[in-house]
Amino acid sequence: MTALKASEVERFLARPDRSIPVFLIYGNDTGLISERATRLTRSLLGKDADALSIIRLESSEIASDPARLADEAYAISMFGGDRVIRVDVGGNRPIHAIVEPLIKDPPTGTWIILEAGELRRDHALRKLVEGAKAGAIALPSYADEARDLDRVIDEELRAAGLTIAPDARELLRSVLGGDRLATRQEVQKLCLYAAGQGEIAEADVRAAVGDVSVLAADDTIEAMLSGDVGAFERGLHRHRAAGLSVVSMASSALRQLQSLHRIRASIDAGLSVSQIVDGQRGISFQRKRALERQLRLWTTASLERALTRLESGLLNSRLNYPLAAEILGESLLAITREAVRLGRTKDAA
Repeated sequence: MTALKASEVERFLARPDRSIPVFLIYGNDTGLISERATRLTRSLLGKDADALSIIRLESSEIASDPARLADEAYAISMFGGDRVIRVDVGGNRPIHAIVEPLIKDPPTGTWIILEAGELRRDHALRKLVEGAKAGAIALPSYADEARDLDRVIDEELRAAGLTIAPDARELLRSVLGGDRLATRQEVQKLCLYAAGQGEIAEADVRAAVGDVSVLAADDTIEAMLSGDVGAFERGLHRHRAAGLSVVSMASSALRQLQSLHRIRASIDAGLSVSQIVDGQRGISFQRKRALERQLRLWTTASLERALTRLESGLLNSRLNYPLAAEILGESLLAITREAVRLGRTKDAA
């Protein structure tokens, strides 16, 4: 069996086995999966690797064109050097039969990193990787527990040259978790807020992390995904009136949609909604119930439409920055209305 225990993954990532061509990173923490995939990429290629040496694919592309992954993996780089192919595994179209030949006959100088959501033990891709005697390894990635949070906090504090008071650490730990990327960003924001003062106090945590506007943005995104147009519009108005960035809210909404898409793929593969929701750690009971409602409302296809719409909105907002707030507000409102339509369709059924 080539599967690590969750507690063994960090040690493996510190010194990854370069002889392994295929890595499967899966679990319920989208931010942690992305962070680990990035760390692994840097370890394999070096910190200063050319961007052209990293190829990104969607599993839907591979399923539609089964030769695509092999063509990329066995191709000789135009500029020489090693390459990494990062595959975002989503949807319900299987790719295990496409990945299997690369495990049996691995390419030279190319590694494949498969980034998936929660996968059942009998999921075809997980079974393939964990059952391989060589050539592949599975890296489970789940929401941070207390000791994991402390490690992330300590890493960022060391980098910033700061310490933290015990009561401040306890408060900070209580508001973090659930998504590694969001956790690290919040700690980095706190370190920036407290730069130069030596030790972080509880008041600093309350000012920089326990921010009502962050919670309000979360509530607005939740209203969007639930199809509550009135709550969404009120939340967006308050957000803009406070001088906060709609781009930031849209980016958070995009991450939430991506997370739902990954989880939805696990449901399509056979896991129940209640199994997945009950397995979420680091989020409140209220958020779990909201997640359950959203997963019952949104399908893989509708999430993909919403992702395409929001990604297009973010691109247009960068090209027309003075109108960014209006462009993204319309994109987010359109997704809210789509949730309303989905709810009516389910009620009619």
